[in-house]
Amino acid sequence: MRAAVASLGSVRAALREDQVLEGEAARTWRAGSESGVPPSAGVPSSPGVVLFPESAAEVRNVVKAAIRSGVRLLPAGNGSWLGAGGWGREAHAVLSTARMDGVVHYEPADLTITAGAGLGMRALGEVTGRKGQWLPVDAPGCERGTLGAVVACGVPGPLQSHYGGVRDNVLGLEAVTGYGRILRIGGRVVKNVAGYDMVRLLTGSRGSLGVITRVSVRLFPRPAADVTLCYNGGATEVVGMARALCTAAFPVAAIEIAGGGGVAGGRRAAEAGEAGMTLAVRLLGGSGEVAEARGRSVAMMGREPDRELAGDDSAAFHEGRTRWEDGAELVARLAALPDRLGEVMTCARTVAGAVGGEVAADALRGLVRVRGSCAAGSEEAVAECLRRARAEMEDRGGTLALSSAPHEVAEGLGWVGAGGGGGLTRRIRELFDPHSVLASECP
Repeated sequence: MRAAVASLGSVRAALREDQVLEGEAARTWRAGSESGVPPSAGVPSSPGVVLFPESAAEVRNVVKAAIRSGVRLLPAGNGSWLGAGGWGREAHAVLSTARMDGVVHYEPADLTITAGAGLGMRALGEVTGRKGQWLPVDAPGCERGTLGAVVACGVPGPLQSHYGGVRDNVLGLEAVTGYGRILRIGGRVVKNVAGYDMVRLLTGSRGSLGVITRVSVRLFPRPAADVTLCYNGGATEVVGMARALCTAAFPVAAIEIAGGGGVAGGRRAAEAGEAGMTLAVRLLGGSGEVAEARGRSVAMMGREPDRELAGDDSAAFHEGRTRWEDGAELVARLAALPDRLGEVMTCARTVAGAVGGEVAADALRGLVRVRGSCAAGSEEAVAECLRRARAEMEDRGGTLALSSAPHEVAEGLGWVGAGGGGGLTRRIRELFDPHSVLASECP
């Protein structure tokens, strides 16, 4: 480790002086980027150097210098999710694409855009919004992230069921592999299929196969109408309404459940508990289409919504939902088939009771998230509660994964369960990064 740190000089020499932050300046950059996200076991120690290449060629030069020097690099965008999900191993320097933030090619008529990986998602929204278009990605934390980071993480949000996931909407990308080769795969148009689909392979690889430097994505017209119907009720009632809407014969963009607290005392107490929850039904499309879907939703629910949001108010509500995990010490994600939403919710509320937290659900995908914290000295008990919940989820064909957690909990439990990456993942990684220069991995 010390030898590698001493060799950082050759890596720094691949860039100009103003493209390198060290010491306190590097720590300040990371603290400012995290925006309230607590440190976790994902990055064992904060690297004291941040590198800002401005092109794929400069990334390649940095990677090659790192290979020669035995330095390990942690790919990042704005650095806002460095410790999430156990993705990062110990690194000697952060390699940020934040300065590769230009729009390379935008063709509104084709609904496609190509941009540097460091383009912020807010900036992307401003550029495409002027033409009445958008990239409908609403993954947790995406608003403070970059386009490259969103693609590298590949984490979906509630709109996936309506517009497809990140992987479905990436047309092409440029990346620098762990052995210093620049790959340009896919293209700028929708109909572009040839050979192995390496675009899908790199999307969601979390920087473990290469540093994404440029991305081409498919855009969508902004819907003329954006309406969210909010229904309040107890856990059982809200889950029942959500399940009914999941099987409706009319288009629903997203179905979320929010505001539910945890229940202590095990399964029976969790089933009986009826903490207040809100069902948020988002309808997107043309004005007539949304009006019809609203009428059919109200008829199915048998009553008018307790609150209705439209236009900017609806969009702001859901943008706020992307920040739901921010600042949480512990975030767990429980998922199973959507028809088991009630069982997953019961299990999640038991976990929430153990961590003094609350739950939120994406009903269309059968995903329930828990956020909370660990009281001093409770880490072992929390890890045991999560271990039981994971076993219960796996018995139902589901999963439990951690996004954020105190070091003691993550070490004792593991970030993911039996469904984590195996031998094939390791072999693919060895092909793209034979020198293990990239300090990212799919846990």
